[in-house]
Amino acid sequence: MESIGQRIRNLREMKNMTQTELSQSLGMKTYTTVSKWESDDNFPKGRDLKKLSELFGVSSDYLLGLNTNKNISSIETIYNQLEKPRQTKVYNFAEQQLEEQNSNVVQFPVQNNHEEVQAYLSAGTGILNYYEADKDIVEVPADAPEHDWIFKIVGDSMKPLFDTGDIVYVDEFKQGIDTIQNGRIYVVEVDGEAYIKKVYVYEETKTLRLVSLNKDYIDLLFRFEDSDIKFIGRVII
Repeated sequence: MESIGQRIRNLREMKNMTQTELSQSLGMKTYTTVSKWESDDNFPKGRDLKKLSELFGVSSDYLLGLNTNKNISSIETIYNQLEKPRQTKVYNFAEQQLEEQNSNVVQFPVQNNHEEVQAYLSAGTGILNYYEADKDIVEVPADAPEHDWIFKIVGDSMKPLFDTGDIVYVDEFKQGIDTIQNGRIYVVEVDGEAYIKKVYVYEETKTLRLVSLNKDYIDLLFRFEDSDIKFIGRVII
């Protein structure tokens, strides 16, 4: 299976870009960060992940290795058919639009059940309850995806995707457990403690498995009949 770094390198080479050219497209002064990504010494996240997805015309899930579907957009298909001078015009216009979009930053409260409080979500042991939080304000890009919840991560078990202090957007879970997509990342509450993990539900054994991306953490197993399990929502990536 390709690593995140291998996928970035392959996509860059498909566009006939050097590491320096990719770095410049992302607004970076040197190629060092891209080099570290491609060698898997570091990983893109947040705005850089979004920019890579848009630049290469693939989904964030593909870049992160969560699926094998590149999902290349029709825009890139058209772009690849243009002659070089026309590609330059399209790229410059798109880059200008992206800069304008990303410069539009707004401040608003982190939402927790429509109250102006910041909700902390454990990516480690689940020791923090998301219902009990202090008031806080965070800066969120105006182009943030539509969401029902915003959480701030505590813990490093979901590195390299999320680390302590990162903000995640969550769609509220409103359907039955049979709609859970194994291998996707969800916010789950087990016996009053909230986690963000890759989720696997085994109907045969009535078991829930919570998987960390950080290999230093072991999987967590819970039986539905022995634990109070609530699916809060699916993390938007």
